[in-house]
Amino acid sequence: MKKYLKNITRWFSVQLCGSLCPKKGTITQSFTNLTKQSLFIFFIVAVSIYSQTLDDYLKIAAENNSGLKSKFYSYQASLEKINQVGSLPDPQLTFGYFIEPMERYMGKQVADISLMQMFPWFGTLGAAEEEAALMAKAKFETFNDAKSMLFFEVKSTWYELYLLQEEIKITEENLEILQTLEKLSINRLRSGGTSQTGSSKSSAMKSEQFSASSNVMSGMIMSNQSSSSMPTSGKSSMSSMSAMSSDNSMIDVLRVQLEINELQNKLELLHDSMKSLMVRFNNLLNRSEDEFVNIPDTLLPSQLPADKTEIASSIRSQNPMIRMLQKEEKAFVAQEEMNKKMSYPMIGLGLQYSIFQQRSGSLMEPNNMVMPMATISIPLWRGKYDGAIEESKIKQKEISQLRLETSNQLISSYENVIKNFNDAERRMTLYQKQRDIAQQTLDLLIVKYSTSGTQFEEVLRIQQQLIDFQFKSIKAVVDQNLSVAMIDRLIGR
Repeated sequence: MKKYLKNITRWFSVQLCGSLCPKKGTITQSFTNLTKQSLFIFFIVAVSIYSQTLDDYLKIAAENNSGLKSKFYSYQASLEKINQVGSLPDPQLTFGYFIEPMERYMGKQVADISLMQMFPWFGTLGAAEEEAALMAKAKFETFNDAKSMLFFEVKSTWYELYLLQEEIKITEENLEILQTLEKLSINRLRSGGTSQTGSSKSSAMKSEQFSASSNVMSGMIMSNQSSSSMPTSGKSSMSSMSAMSSDNSMIDVLRVQLEINELQNKLELLHDSMKSLMVRFNNLLNRSEDEFVNIPDTLLPSQLPADKTEIASSIRSQNPMIRMLQKEEKAFVAQEEMNKKMSYPMIGLGLQYSIFQQRSGSLMEPNNMVMPMATISIPLWRGKYDGAIEESKIKQKEISQLRLETSNQLISSYENVIKNFNDAERRMTLYQKQRDIAQQTLDLLIVKYSTSGTQFEEVLRIQQQLIDFQFKSIKAVVDQNLSVAMIDRLIGR
């Protein structure tokens, strides 16, 4: 965000300086127009930054992540091997010079120049190119697998940020509730725990939106008011009860303060965790560590991308690791064919050019000689060729078994993901019901405590349960989205 603000400020300064022309009366108008333009651009930039979605972050990660770029460069390097293995061997140029010229009929032979080109057996280069191309495709599937893994890491980190954000919100809300309970306990302590504080407590709780139980509380207040005219003989017992209530109120204040201190410490830890997680998220996108990350206020439940049977079939056919192993298996088939072709003879074609000089005392003009040549290699020692062919066959079996094992492991992982997905759905329904019940129970207990000063431990216990249910409900939604993200990872999306 700071970078964009600096750019806008720099642009505004340049435009302003360029617009201050010598004409009188135009400076104010130019300044007004430029201010409107700069504010409009600032608004557009701010909206684009604060409205980035998860898909936008995935695109940024795909374009900027260093590890993913490394995988892509590895794939590009493997493409260059196709031209290397598909080329003919370098031709051989031979030059021979006779220190003592050899006497020939046509004259003295001074030197020989020969050029020879070897040609592998028909189809050898094609098989080598096919092997290199398949290996390059396998590298590309490795790149796809790295991209799929990167997308899953971005999604999972983004969901963790959302979970932390919601946990901070829940903690802050419950901290406010506990602080309200603390005020209520202090008021009861100051009033000696008498029932006269019931009306003040009820008004305080109304300010904290406990209106759901206001009727019950007013009834309790009316009953307390009607009981104010008690006989004189019960005043001593009431004074002892008031002392006991005062002690209980003091204990209640200390207990709620303990809970507040725990929540404040937890809140600081959550903020530190949020900063650390944002740095990790921005590192995945290979951008500034203090860059703003847009996190939504609400995360909706997700659905499976397809039918369960269709998903399993897609994993077996589209997973990058499966596709990589398929390409490698085909590459070793092509390598086997190449090794077979290499066990056949190689043919060489060339020319020899002999240079002659005229002999002393001879009237015959010497003619240089051109002689076509052919050669053939005889693969007499078959051990190395047979070993290379057998090695390719064994490699095919190895990759085939590895592909089957990888497929089985992926399906096992998929079944575990489906189990987690179903469990998350059940937990979403369960904790929503538990939250409603806990909230109703808490409202009734708070009203009862505000009037009678009893069951404060139960108030705190239900309050903690409500916090737990709220967090677990949100975590269930996050777990469901993570399960869908893992399915995309297994398919290779």
